[in-house]
Amino acid sequence: MELWIGAMGPRNWDDFGRTVGESEKMCEQAGIRAGDIVLISAASGFDLLARFFGAASLGAVVAPLAPDRLVESEAWKAHFRVDWRLDDGGLERMDAGGGTEVSRALLGELRGRGHPGLILATGGTTGSPKLVLHDLASLLATVPVKDGRRLRILPLMHLDHIGGLDAAWRALGGGHILVEPPANLDPWAVAEAVARHKVEVLPATPSFLNLLLIAGPKLTGTLGSLKVVPYGAEPMPPGLLARLREALPGAEFVERFGTSETGALPVRRGGGGLELRGSATGFDWKVFDGELWVRSPARALGYLAGGSGEFGKDGWFRTGDLAETHSDGSIRVLGRREDIINVGGEKVLPDGVEEALRSHPLVADCRVTALPNALLGQVVAAEVVWLGIQRDAVAVKHLLHDHAAGSLPKCHLPAVVRLVDAIDTNRNLKRSRTPRP
Repeated sequence: MELWIGAMGPRNWDDFGRTVGESEKMCEQAGIRAGDIVLISAASGFDLLARFFGAASLGAVVAPLAPDRLVESEAWKAHFRVDWRLDDGGLERMDAGGGTEVSRALLGELRGRGHPGLILATGGTTGSPKLVLHDLASLLATVPVKDGRRLRILPLMHLDHIGGLDAAWRALGGGHILVEPPANLDPWAVAEAVARHKVEVLPATPSFLNLLLIAGPKLTGTLGSLKVVPYGAEPMPPGLLARLREALPGAEFVERFGTSETGALPVRRGGGGLELRGSATGFDWKVFDGELWVRSPARALGYLAGGSGEFGKDGWFRTGDLAETHSDGSIRVLGRREDIINVGGEKVLPDGVEEALRSHPLVADCRVTALPNALLGQVVAAEVVWLGIQRDAVAVKHLLHDHAAGSLPKCHLPAVVRLVDAIDTNRNLKRSRTPRP
C-alpha cells in the first residue's frame, strides 16, 4: 500500500518500516543512548522521516534539519552538546558543544521522563531563531489516528518545521499518501505536481495561495483535483479567502492554528473566528491584555535558546499573537505583537493595512512594514505588486490613500509606497516582515 510518492518513485508502508528499522539498528549499533541529541537530515523527505522515527525509537532527542539548514546547527553548540548527525552520508559522532544552565535543566527534565525529544528552530518572520525543546511522546499523543478514505496530500512546509511535521504525522495517522513537493516551490511547479499526482489535499500558507491566484486562471484551472486546502501559519485575509473560494469552487478551505511551541490546536471556524473543538481535552485558550494565550497537552518544555517569559505557570504559553474575542466565544487572530508599527504613539497592525490595500482591484499583493521616522518614530511603508499601467509610486500611493481612506485612520495609510514585482516569502512560504534592502 502506497505511503509516499517522490522523485524515486512510489514507496509503500513496508519500505517505510524497513527504513525506520535500518536507521534504528544503525543508531543502536553506534551506541546512541536515550537522551543523546541527534541531528537528522536527508535530501528526501521520506528518508528524513524514517530516520527521525528510527533515532526517536531509541529515546534520542531528534533535531530534523534539511540539508540547506545544517550550517545553522553550528550556533546550537553554544547552548547544548550535539552528540550525533545522521544524514545521507551515514551516522557521524559529533560530541561538540557545551551547555547552559537553562538547556541542562530542560534536557535533564526530558531525560528524567525517559521520553524521546524534539528540537525545532523557529524564528517566526523576524528575529533570531529560538530553539524549542519538546517531549516528543506528548506531542505525538495529540495527533489524531483514524481510519477513512485514503487521500493524496502534498505538504509544502519542510519537515524541520512544525507545520510540515504535523502534516506528515496526520497523514501517517490517517493512512494517507504523501506526495513529495517539488524542490522548487514555484506555484507552477506545485500546480504541475498537483495535477500529475491528482493531489486532493494541499496544506499551504495564505501567502502561497495568493501566489497561485496571481498566476491566473490558467494555473488555478489545473487544481481541479483538490478537495481540501488546510491553511495556516499566518492570518488569512478575508478578501483573499473569498477569491480563493471563487477560483477553486470544488475545494473546502479549512483553517488550522498552532505554534512551534504548542503543536496544532484542534480548531474549527466559528461565527466570528476560530473556536476550540468541544472535545479538545487538555486544550484551552484565552485573550489576556490583547494577546492570545494557549494551553496544550503538547506544550514544549521550553526554549533551549532564544526565548524569555513565553512559558507561564499552569501550562499557559504566550503566543505573541494579538487577538480579540467575539460574542460567540470565537477568537480572531489579528497579527503578531512584534510586528506592531508605532506611529507617534498610535499602534498600527500591518495585517489590517494589507487587507485594506489588497482590496484595491489593481493590488495583486502587498507587504506593510515599519520605516524609521525622526518625527513620529515610525511610519507605515508598503511594497505593492501593482497591476495597473501607472508605474509612478507616488501616484499609486495617492490612489491607495483614496481607496483606503474610508476604512483606515490617516496614520495607518502608507507614507511610502514601493512598486515591486513580487512579495518574497521564507523557505516555508510565509511572508517575511523584514523589508527588502
